[in-house]
Amino acid sequence: MKKTQPPHYTAPTRQAATRSRQNITAFAYLAGIFVVGVAVILFLQGRLVIGGVPSSIIIQFLQDDIARSAYFSGNNVALHDRLDEMGIEEAMKTYYRPQISDEVVLDQHIHQVLYDRTGYVGEAYQVNGQGVLVLKSD
Repeated sequence: MKKTQPPHYTAPTRQAATRSRQNITAFAYLAGIFVVGVAVILFLQGRLVIGGVPSSIIIQFLQDDIARSAYFSGNNVALHDRLDEMGIEEAMKTYYRPQISDEVVLDQHIHQVLYDRTGYVGEAYQVNGQGVLVLKSD
């Protein structure tokens, strides 16, 4: 026995299925643009943190020819000196101070982030076997 559809049912046409896929694709495209737009706005406002570094500091770094050159040439000492001249460490401390009130822990956190990004080990620190900076013992 052949099944019959109710009289009000009409099978979807190929055009309707294609139009539906196009609508879904257009929605996904617009959603993607929205997400990227929000990320760009947050980045430019300095509200994003990438690898522990606030985006406002990343922008400041990218605008400095000497710092960029030292970073991309792998000159960690020159990079650290330039970042110090630019006040990057203090800017990062200002950013993180509301979250980390202990100044010793704050300093170690900032140096760890900088070590992770640049490979530079500050004078007061040494790297343990797990790649974590620890204060040198006197």
